[in-house]
Amino acid sequence: MNNKILVIGGTGTTGRELLNILNKNQVEFKALVRNSEKAKELEKSGISTVKGTLGDWDRISNVLTDFDTIFLLTGASPENIDHQNGLIDHANSVGVKKIVKISAVVAETGSPVHLADWHGQIEDHLKNSGLEYVILRPHSFMQNMLMSLPTIKEQDVFYESIGDGQIPMVDARDVALASYHCLINNNFNNGTYVITGPSSIGYSDVAKSLSETTNRIINYIKVPSEAHNHGMKAAGLPDWLADDLTQMSKTWAKSNDKPTDDFKKITGCEPRSIHQFTKDYASFFS
Repeated sequence: MNNKILVIGGTGTTGRELLNILNKNQVEFKALVRNSEKAKELEKSGISTVKGTLGDWDRISNVLTDFDTIFLLTGASPENIDHQNGLIDHANSVGVKKIVKISAVVAETGSPVHLADWHGQIEDHLKNSGLEYVILRPHSFMQNMLMSLPTIKEQDVFYESIGDGQIPMVDARDVALASYHCLINNNFNNGTYVITGPSSIGYSDVAKSLSETTNRIINYIKVPSEAHNHGMKAAGLPDWLADDLTQMSKTWAKSNDKPTDDFKKITGCEPRSIHQFTKDYASFFS
């Protein structure tokens, strides 16, 4: 059975890793790109591309006619609902069979957190579309630590506002691997899966792992959520996004979210630990 795959969102951390996995396994796929420069960059790596922009629905409909399965991941934006629901509708109208959507662990229609509400509404729309689907809800990405590189490298510290909260952080590479398995077979169709790391950890555990990896003493500095919110806005984050991240941090500060075994069910593998992540990314933190 033919299964031509279109990857939407292949230039971020998770999407780029997915492209590498698909390419390595000689799967028939293309990456949707918005500009010629990105197309040239990917094609140098042997990755086929097709040009299109969500919102340009005439062009997107023409593109979609060549594909059976779609991987759907877009950056956080107030346009998420229009773009993703529009993609779902146009995919349905031209005969696409399945969509694998990257959602959010906090997804919930009606949530006061914008990102949670948007993803919740899109999930509902996808489930009611009649298409085959897989929804993957990754927990907080280990790769988010890369945003703290300046202070880690210059001051041996990083700042977060979840206090002593513990969460089952996940490596984006594992989210890509789970996505790959859901794209190439139908064993997980019409299900929602929470993708986590192997254990719940706090940022003090992250600091310990970074210290062991870099042979330096890396400290985790707890900051009040209001101060963190102000810092994010001062750094240029949109107010809605800074407020969303602040609310999520407040929730995680009080929680002890547990890991799931969904990643192992899908891939047959154990998820990467924070120790594996810091080891693999050691050159970034040194």
